[in-house]
Amino acid sequence: MRKLALLFLVFTSIFGCSNPKGNSVINGSIKGLNKGQLLLQKIEDTTLVTLDSLRIYESPEFVFSLDLQEPEVLYLALKFDDSITQTRYLPFFAEPGNINIKTSLKGFGYDQSITGSKNQSKWDEFKLLQGRYNDKQLELIQSELAAGQQNNTSEVKRVQSQRQKLLSARYLATVNFAKNHSDLPIAPYLMLAEIPDVNLKYHDTIYKLLSPEIKNSKYGKALELFMNQQKDSVL
Repeated sequence: MRKLALLFLVFTSIFGCSNPKGNSVINGSIKGLNKGQLLLQKIEDTTLVTLDSLRIYESPEFVFSLDLQEPEVLYLALKFDDSITQTRYLPFFAEPGNINIKTSLKGFGYDQSITGSKNQSKWDEFKLLQGRYNDKQLELIQSELAAGQQNNTSEVKRVQSQRQKLLSARYLATVNFAKNHSDLPIAPYLMLAEIPDVNLKYHDTIYKLLSPEIKNSKYGKALELFMNQQKDSVL
């Protein structure tokens, strides 16, 4: 009888760990990480708030479980035991369900594979799109510096004009991306996070395209509040 009781406890422990509470499970691995503290965080009122944390020893795997009311951007914060290395952050678009994150100690924060989130998938697409504009922008900056060193004023002005056109093109590309994905929370999020300084008419255009569900989401409400504040500031 005692053996059966012990066996029951073992099974309860196993299945309890493999079936964590919450409607969302965030799991993954950080290749090359042997020791450190991993925090799951979110932004509330412009402040990063820790939702959960765990210590990593030897094994690079991690699992977090939580209740998500809706899709939103969360952060994995990697803290080190020494007082020298700065905390690293990995943002991702979480959704109710199972999300898997694979990254490495070396690439933490900029080189990762994330599956299980439709909004994250679209965010990855957006980052690839923006990467082309960023690469071109870097080329133009280098050209402008070279022209400045040669005191070539006309070339500097020409390159500056190109940079301004490129910036406008990047803004419009972001608006179009949000327009094409107005059925997802990623749309209002990008308008707020990527181009808050764009002409307010573009924010208004995207907001009007959002479905009632997305308008009522965290980022939909934030976009509406942002627009109202901007309108009030010009009165």
